[in-house]
Amino acid sequence: MIFVGAGNMFLRPKNYHGPHLKFRERNFMRRLIWTTVFLIAFSLPAWAQESLDNTYCSDHHGARVKIVSDSSARKLSEAGMTATGSSVIRINSGQLSNLSSNVRSFAVNFSCASLTLGHLVKGARDIYEHYDQVGNADCSAAAKLFYSGRLDLEGVVTLEEEINQLTREQWSHFPGPVRVVSLKDSCSLKPLN
Repeated sequence: MIFVGAGNMFLRPKNYHGPHLKFRERNFMRRLIWTTVFLIAFSLPAWAQESLDNTYCSDHHGARVKIVSDSSARKLSEAGMTATGSSVIRINSGQLSNLSSNVRSFAVNFSCASLTLGHLVKGARDIYEHYDQVGNADCSAAAKLFYSGRLDLEGVVTLEEEINQLTREQWSHFPGPVRVVSLKDSCSLKPLN
């Protein structure tokens, strides 16, 4: 060991300026952090950003569901459980990008409804109960759009028509089984005023 002085225990390199970063390095790091934040915030399409920011979803226990962007998800929106038992919805904004924002929001709300109604925790006893659960999730998703003011009754009919026109390939990326969606007749949506 080489002692240099009372305040300096070890010999340091000639260009060492203390434990703090230089002003330029701090400024660079600050810009890098803000650039990263900006890119993350604006990297999702507008519909996904709206869904992530404004969608509140709670599971069957009333706990808030974490909604995350996941480009590896096979479906547009997938409801699931983590290893710790927390509910999560994974959204792949790259799937079905040609659909309207209302259909895409319906897909996210369908996944939310599956968690809220406890369908992932309590499975169906038979195929009939399964399709009842799917119908309940469809109505819950449509109701969320209707009562939030995003859709009126005509908008619900348009939504229903657009979903029923999905191809088999599109259904493979849409949450829930392939089905005929009957929102206007089955869901009893009534204006609040």
